[in-house]
Amino acid sequence: MRILCVIGVYLIVFVQPLFAVEEPLAGVGLKAFSILLIIIVVLFAGAWALKRYGPVARVRKSLGLDILGQVALSTKATLALVKVGSSILLLGVTSNSVSLVKDLGEGNFEQTLKNTGLDGDSSKI
Repeated sequence: MRILCVIGVYLIVFVQPLFAVEEPLAGVGLKAFSILLIIIVVLFAGAWALKRYGPVARVRKSLGLDILGQVALSTKATLALVKVGSSILLLGVTSNSVSLVKDLGEGNFEQTLKNTGLDGDSSKI
């Protein structure tokens, strides 16, 4: 909410005087483009800040939940590696359900990959 107030004040204070002065048509197009660019940058910055520091980020940090990676199997199905606390889970995700494929257990993920033989060598797959 505070960000919206700041944007509103900014637009009133700095943008309104740009349109108060009469100039040739070429200058108006450049000013309109620059104002549009500023608004787009502010919107993206606000979306990034909300994603980074918003309520969802706080819940993820408090639960110890982190998505390590995802692989799309089809348009509606993915495999996801999720770290919950110290445990790593391999989940199958579809539009209707989320199911546990394998619990990789607690510990180091790289060690688990070495134990299964999938330590980055794609020729073994």
